[in-house]
Amino acid sequence: MDCVFCAEFASTGDGSRIIVEDGGWLLLPTVGCFAPGYCLFMPLDHVDAAADLHPNELVRVEPAVERMRARIESVFGPTILAEHGSRDCQLGASCCTHCHLHLVPVPDPDAVTAVYQATGGDGKALQGLADLASTAEGPYLDLSPRPGQHLFWPADSRFARQYVRRVCAQLHGVADQYDWRGHPFSHNQRLTADILRGVFEQQTA
Repeated sequence: MDCVFCAEFASTGDGSRIIVEDGGWLLLPTVGCFAPGYCLFMPLDHVDAAADLHPNELVRVEPAVERMRARIESVFGPTILAEHGSRDCQLGASCCTHCHLHLVPVPDPDAVTAVYQATGGDGKALQGLADLASTAEGPYLDLSPRPGQHLFWPADSRFARQYVRRVCAQLHGVADQYDWRGHPFSHNQRLTADILRGVFEQQTA
């Protein structure tokens, strides 16, 4: 199966979007970066969804995810973590079959939670990413409004495609520009990459 992300990660050159690698996972600004700081955190090796990983791998990667969130928050403010578990693109799950965790700066993380819960009910509280492996039986949505808090919903027709993007774009006042296909926000991609590369360089200096 062809994967645009695998092809991108295999290429080298000055045009790479990759900001940093941490334990085989990559941080990069998303296409459709409607909010500066909006990034994806993705495994270098292809896997459809985080729930497909072994629980031990999820335990290992969760601190890395939170390091990424902390760096983004240090510049861009409160940041939610979300995943559309890729199993059926038509059921509120991801449209790209390469696991990608959304890290989205938002004015109010609790407002994101409120919209999710208004759509799908309270959701199931998880202890962390590792619980995904035993909880997900099909397409799903995972939302972490802050470190240490994860909520899970099985995806169904109540959750529209690109759901987290729709919700967060509305909070940023660009509800009609949620779709990355028509609104790449290239300037914000470059800005996000430049700023966060500087943040990581300072951390390692």
